[in-house]
Amino acid sequence: MEAGCGTSIEAGIPPLHWLHEVYRVTARAGNDLTQGYAFTLAPASDILIKEILTDTQRKVDDMVSMFRSLVLAEPTSAHRALKALHDAGHMTGPVATHNFDRLFARAGLEEAFMRRYDQRTPHMPFPDDAKSLLVIGLHADRRAIQARARERGLKVFYLDTEGVTEHGLHRPYLIEGAREGDVVVRCEATPALLRLAELLGVDV
Repeated sequence: MEAGCGTSIEAGIPPLHWLHEVYRVTARAGNDLTQGYAFTLAPASDILIKEILTDTQRKVDDMVSMFRSLVLAEPTSAHRALKALHDAGHMTGPVATHNFDRLFARAGLEEAFMRRYDQRTPHMPFPDDAKSLLVIGLHADRRAIQARARERGLKVFYLDTEGVTEHGLHRPYLIEGAREGDVVVRCEATPALLRLAELLGVDV
């Protein structure tokens, strides 16, 4: 299994790009998910210091809110369903993830941490008995895991709403990594995984 921020968002943790906005790493404007966001490199364009000095309380609260949410978040029903499916033998191997909240580990699942800043995706240990790869809520351009799964002849399933809600607006956000022959299930993680467990007769 490979998981992006979808399950973490369900647990109340903001996506990583929100942290980029708080620290003004990128010059994001508006709610267009297809636009590119240039990195803020010129000192004259960097408003972070100004915000800290002129609106200190709000800015400090913004800066710690991601970390506060990490401490307060608990594994969701989706995490518990995956653990139950794993224990029942329907899931094998670690969860490949880029998330740094450790919610899968806290739910009792082994994690294979994939986020690296040298842009090289670490080895994903696919077990010999794996028959498919389930990709949940992952939109970042980290397709090496899926490519390796296909090379091994594994069927790739995506569990994703193919949309995102930001600033009160819901917009389509299609999966970039899907290929012909893959299966896309358009649903949130929790209801889909609970339904899968029910169909397989697994108690969560």
